[in-house]
Amino acid sequence: MKVKIDDIDREILRMLQDNSRVAFKRIAEKVGVSEATIFVRVKNLKKKGIIKRFTAIVSPELLGKPLTAFVLINSEPKKLESVLETLSDMDDVYEVYDVTGTYYVIAKIRTENKESLAKIIDRIGMIDGVTRTETAIVLKSVKEETRIKI
Repeated sequence: MKVKIDDIDREILRMLQDNSRVAFKRIAEKVGVSEATIFVRVKNLKKKGIIKRFTAIVSPELLGKPLTAFVLINSEPKKLESVLETLSDMDDVYEVYDVTGTYYVIAKIRTENKESLAKIIDRIGMIDGVTRTETAIVLKSVKEETRIKI
């Protein structure tokens, strides 16, 4: 469901995606409205769910998680929801997608090294309902974008 927004909201979102700590005063100056208007609009964008949260984007490599891998997972169909929930609760599993195709789930892992990845893969394989996994280790990240083009 697409939510309708105007040009002012678009510019607010662009600026916040570039820097979520940008002052409302600076946004107001850029779009030509009052700071109070920006406050109300940001509040409404949050209320509508367009802005999910404000966060810092950190470097996994500098925080001891240089290894990224994607684990493709098959599951017994009746246990898929439980598998998704269990994966979502696991440390070092940062993204979980219910997908179409040969596999039912794709999980993004960030961890310290190959040994810790092996332990995570073993834990995933032991989840009730998981029938098969395949792992792809990321050699280099070519593009990783958190912003949505507006």
